[in-house]
Amino acid sequence: MTRAHLRRAVVALVPLWGLLACPPAARAAEPQPDLTFAARETADIWRNVSGGQSVGWTELNKLQISASWKATALGDPDLRIHGQIFRTNGERLTSRVGDLQTVSNIEAISATRLFEAWAEQGFGEAGKGRVSVRAGLIDLNSQFDSIDPAALFEDSSHGIAPDLSKSGRNGPSIFPVTSAAVTLTWTPTEIWTVRGGLFDGVPGDPNSPHAFAAVRLSAADGALGIVQADRKLGEDGQLSLGAWRYNRGVPALDGRGVRTDSGVYGFVEGPVPGEAGWSGWVRAGRADPGAQVVAGYFGTGVARKGPFAGRPDDRVGIALSMAILSPTARRLQGLHRAETTIEATYQFKVVNRMTLQPDIQYVIHPSSGPGIKNALVIGLRMVITPGYPWRGSATDSADPTVPPD
Repeated sequence: MTRAHLRRAVVALVPLWGLLACPPAARAAEPQPDLTFAARETADIWRNVSGGQSVGWTELNKLQISASWKATALGDPDLRIHGQIFRTNGERLTSRVGDLQTVSNIEAISATRLFEAWAEQGFGEAGKGRVSVRAGLIDLNSQFDSIDPAALFEDSSHGIAPDLSKSGRNGPSIFPVTSAAVTLTWTPTEIWTVRGGLFDGVPGDPNSPHAFAAVRLSAADGALGIVQADRKLGEDGQLSLGAWRYNRGVPALDGRGVRTDSGVYGFVEGPVPGEAGWSGWVRAGRADPGAQVVAGYFGTGVARKGPFAGRPDDRVGIALSMAILSPTARRLQGLHRAETTIEATYQFKVVNRMTLQPDIQYVIHPSSGPGIKNALVIGLRMVITPGYPWRGSATDSADPTVPPD
């Protein structure tokens, strides 16, 4: 790492360090108000060591600011309003690696965006037929195709798999661009949860990629519908099955007409049997091979909290993600059958509000173009999470202003 890279990383983090000065005990004693604020500063430094399209350094940055309000004062504690803004900047790491799956899950063009702005109304009691309806600008990945132990990893495919994230004409409503949507969550029992959502088929405005907010509802854009059913497996396990479909077509990969993009997916997550402290997951999915380059996906991984004595909050893990490419794309573009990434990572808790996370990924057959060599990429992530009333930790990837479903 050059001195210039290190200096820029430190400058980005120092202004937030003062927000960490309040000791954890004092924060824990603060009341939990209905109005909650949080911020999350994520700074990445990466080097493509070998292979890919070019060797070299890349710096990425993402600052998130969010707030939620519960309407207890109005006599309706089941009404919540939430908003989130983020700022991203940095070079495109993908242009060095040449991959489809995206090594860093914070990579995006430099922009300031309104990412979420929604209201949610709940009815009934959780586990006894409760229904929650959410409407506004919604991150699809906050409710669908989200796997808890996979959140440790930095490869984008472990956040949301590419059979879904690469779909449609401008992707689904996920980072970095969301769309107007309505979602419904139903918990008929303590074991089952059923979710459904209807999203604008083209998030944002593709002609204005740097816009702060762009909601363009058009019949020509169509809609994306998605459903997911979750079944609890013991205390910490879950089995989920989902399906999605656009109602407007996309040009077929072979140029012969229009295809209606759709797919299915499923995953199981939970503790690893016989291995105390370890959790893991397996996910698979399939999409229309005539409509998009990524026609299937397989991903798996394991993670452990407290891997060493005296480090109870550190986490370590290894994971694999395989984007299976469409036969049509392989034939027309000269690509391999699949792009596979192996990732190993270690999250070191410096203090409750700051972590350091060295990461290494090996990308086999990067598939943004033909003939790209296997790439070895190493990185270091720094996360700081100030907030009020200080509920969130830097080791937790979830937005602390939004209680879990």
